Amino acid sequence: MFFIKALPRLSLTLVGITYFNFGWTLATAQAPLWVWVLSMVFTFLMAEALAAPWSIIRTFSVRWLKSDYRTFFTVLLGAFFLVVFLSWLHISAYGLALFVSAAIARLDLQTGPFRPWQDFLILFVVATLGLSLGWGLYFLF
Repeated sequence: MFFIKALPRLSLTLVGITYFNFGWTLATAQAPLWVWVLSMVFTFLMAEALAAPWSIIRTFSVRWLKSDYRTFFTVLLGAFFLVVFLSWLHISAYGLALFVSAAIARLDLQTGPFRPWQDFLILFVVATLGLSLGWGLYFLF
């Protein structure tokens, strides 16, 4: 029961509603299966990047950026993705809203008594539930 009382309800509700909206939007657009799979991968990577229980991203990025050529390539690739992001702002806004709501929840979880792997699980489960509820309720109604 202590576990439930320590959860930041407002920020996790925001994550759930944001992912619910995203799931509803994907269901409305009748997105193919690969888009749903990509959305689940994005959800997993977002939770891992924010909570970093295994710090895969941190280890990979430190190892990758040891070379000047790799750093230059990374900056060029980042600039390219920024142009794509700004060109498709109407689509990118969904990803940004998903990431910001999860980041707010991560900050709230960080102040609680949870370990990083618990933060990861909480973020991933709430986001996945929101996504699947959006999809399920669209087809129910």
